[in-house]
Amino acid sequence: MNVLNYEELGLRIGIEIHQQLASAKKLFCNCPNQLQGTRVPDFELLRKQRPVLGEEGKFDKGMLVEFLKKGSVVYEGYYDSTCTYELDETPPFACNPECIDIVLEIAHLFKMQIVREMHVCRKNYVDGSVPGGFQRTMELGQNGKLLLQNGKEIGIENIFLEEDAARRSKTEGKTSYFRIDRLGIPLTEITTTPDIHDPFEAKDAAYRIGLLLRSTNKVKRVLGSTRQDINISIKNGERIEIKGVQKLDWIPELVDFECHRQLKLIEIKNILAKSSDSVNDIERNPVDVTSIFTKTPCKFVNAGIKKGLKFTGMKLKGFNSIFGIEVFPNIRFGTEVAGKVKVLTGLKGLIHSDEDLIGKYKFSEEEITQVKKKLQVEDSDLFILLLAKGQALDTALDVIIGRTKAAFIGVPEETRQAQDDGTHVFLRELGGEKRLYPDTDSPAISLSEERINRIKESLGPYPWEIIPVYAKKYELDPTIVEDLIMHGKLGVFEKLIPIMPENPTLVVRTITDMVKVLHRDQKNIENLTDHHFIELISGVKNGEVAKEAMEPILEIWTQYPAFDLAKAKDRAGISTFDLTKLDSIIKEIIQKNLELITSRGRGAMGPLMGDLMKAVGRGAVDGKILSSKLNQALTPYFSSKPTKNARKSETKSSKSQKKGGKN
Repeated sequence: MNVLNYEELGLRIGIEIHQQLASAKKLFCNCPNQLQGTRVPDFELLRKQRPVLGEEGKFDKGMLVEFLKKGSVVYEGYYDSTCTYELDETPPFACNPECIDIVLEIAHLFKMQIVREMHVCRKNYVDGSVPGGFQRTMELGQNGKLLLQNGKEIGIENIFLEEDAARRSKTEGKTSYFRIDRLGIPLTEITTTPDIHDPFEAKDAAYRIGLLLRSTNKVKRVLGSTRQDINISIKNGERIEIKGVQKLDWIPELVDFECHRQLKLIEIKNILAKSSDSVNDIERNPVDVTSIFTKTPCKFVNAGIKKGLKFTGMKLKGFNSIFGIEVFPNIRFGTEVAGKVKVLTGLKGLIHSDEDLIGKYKFSEEEITQVKKKLQVEDSDLFILLLAKGQALDTALDVIIGRTKAAFIGVPEETRQAQDDGTHVFLRELGGEKRLYPDTDSPAISLSEERINRIKESLGPYPWEIIPVYAKKYELDPTIVEDLIMHGKLGVFEKLIPIMPENPTLVVRTITDMVKVLHRDQKNIENLTDHHFIELISGVKNGEVAKEAMEPILEIWTQYPAFDLAKAKDRAGISTFDLTKLDSIIKEIIQKNLELITSRGRGAMGPLMGDLMKAVGRGAVDGKILSSKLNQALTPYFSSKPTKNARKSETKSSKSQKKGGKN
């Protein structure tokens, strides 16, 4: 794979960040802003959707392509946490003012121009994720800016306040299932200008936007609460939107993949331009070739024909070798076409003559010869084979023709889905402005000067201003301070550090590492509050809690948040130990293990320490105290026992004395 010069390519990248807000209620109703996890839904509703005309009296191209899937949608809801608004049976209630204030604060952080009147608009979707077929959204700010780590300033084009879509729970055939507990959760969408010209610059921009959002402590931090989309184009290419970028580390790989992909698609366009064939020569001319393959050695084709499927062939004039061109290592142009067919029809198998038809599919030379003859294929032509019938076949043929014709223009505008291997696949046609129009159910929302200024005056410092100050003050690595901000723990750190200023590392470990372990063990860490951490650190400070007992106590609080420290200790099996008894316990353990101490010396510390911790009880006394006390009690035994070198010297001296005696 070639190393790319992004400047010469004319690479342009824009980023869209979708971030859920941590408000108490949803955006347009009074339902709680909370997902219901794996809880079984209380009811289901079956719906079908179709596209509608936009404000200009035209259909959006992306909506029409979605409609080709001809699927049904089942919505799953809960009586106590979803309502008729989410099912599009009730008009929206007043827009949540808490959400407006949160987005106002974020807009100020980006130094944006605030609109004085917000207008709710509808953005059309017919993929089933919104029961009404549209999402409500409104613009709040424009023309902001963001400073990157390298000192470059990029533009923040817009900031929107909108409602999240329903979450897909499963797909069965052509029926999609969506949970409406996520529908209506408020989120902000932030879009940058496309003046990012390097993949790692794009990663830094996404990271800094995320850091700034987290610094407000008013956004959600759970998995899936932040979603990143990136828009990419190069010179002579087109804009491609990549959705579902879940990790920052994916961004450079996805950008690099798209640059190589667009270069190859442009190369294919140039190859076709030199050919005598044109886009007008691509015709939809399917031919039933089932009879040729009734006894084929290809097992899945044979089985499909027996089930009543048709084996259809179609010639693509002038496309010989084009489907075999790799747009990326191991991803051919034919894979691109097959991927789009699969998304829009569900058909998995697209066979074409640029493949090894004999070695891969076990077709016979006679079968291939007969197909070429029946389709009137010449040396410069390509043919495709599809095993399908009915609507799926008709749609697949239309998709193949459309994508093949698009090869003459190079890079078709698309929305694509990120994959965790750094590639991406076709998702849907790129939506246009025709799907956006005013919402007639919602009044305009005025933003007063007093409200705008009040929020502006409450702003704190930027996170990149805080990081070096805190790192220096508490002798912490700057990345640790960044982690505190990203996880919303800086506030609780500021409350805990006055309690234990001598050990900031323990404070950080308590509110980050210990919580991460509990989260990994699927404990309900949402139950942990600042009050719990304050009580725990105070307990360590005054000797009520050993460091070893901190995590077990936190685990109890994830289940029983109302417990006080004493009750949590008791539930965790942590006893309150009388330190005056420690010396006698250590003496008893030493007396029982004199032989071990004699044979292993300081190597006996480990086993003895285990016995001591067992004797005093789990987490009852700090491990450092126990180790120090045990070491102190053992010192006379170690110092009285001669070392190995001392024994050697003693032996040599003894031998010398014996020799002297003989003389």
